[in-house]
Amino acid sequence: MRFAVMLAVVLLAGTLVWRSTNRKAVESTVTSPAQTQVSATVLPVTTVTTAVSTNAPPRPGLVPNYSGFQRRPFAVTRAGGNWQWTAEDGMNTNVIRRLAHNDLEYQRLVEENPRIKRRQLVYSSETTAARIERNKLTGEPLERLTLPGLDGQQVDVEILKSDLSPSGQQGAFAGRVIGQPDSLVTLAFKGGREAFTVINPAENLFLHAEPREPGEIIVKSIDPDVYASGYCGNP
Repeated sequence: MRFAVMLAVVLLAGTLVWRSTNRKAVESTVTSPAQTQVSATVLPVTTVTTAVSTNAPPRPGLVPNYSGFQRRPFAVTRAGGNWQWTAEDGMNTNVIRRLAHNDLEYQRLVEENPRIKRRQLVYSSETTAARIERNKLTGEPLERLTLPGLDGQQVDVEILKSDLSPSGQQGAFAGRVIGQPDSLVTLAFKGGREAFTVINPAENLFLHAEPREPGEIIVKSIDPDVYASGYCGNP
């Protein structure tokens, strides 16, 4: 669970960077939006890659999982491309009990409820690490990604910056939603676990996602001001 929490906290840097450096530019007319966004993505990528590379797994038994913990606990009700969505309300405490690995994670998710709008479990048929490995075999650089929103929504992302390990099994990307130059997207992954943040004011789309198990992502709809409040010195 420590890795999941670390990724979620670190990718919050993308939200905080947008709030501190991009929001005024987004709300006004940005003269060179592409240049503004590329420079703004440097901090999230560097920070995320460092955390992913140095984060050690928790010692076995440090925080025991629930005895009934299951991978892919809910049925798929909608599928599209690389993603499959479940229908359970991730804000419901009974659902959270099945999402959480243990009591500590259950408490964290429940306490997060007032700061988010929606929460939904999404599965992937191909992880980012697997996609990178496939592209290495063909010699094609990974220039675009499709990330899941809620209820079947898919977000097409243009990659502007990447920081990958030589193995391609961990790293981070930063970019923007295709066709939305004032947006910001950050993604980090390690093996089959990945997390991301999507900030797209033009379409009122604000997503934050954290890993559950390999190939499983908990996607949340957020208000950046509310979600980031109280973190990293923000009131």
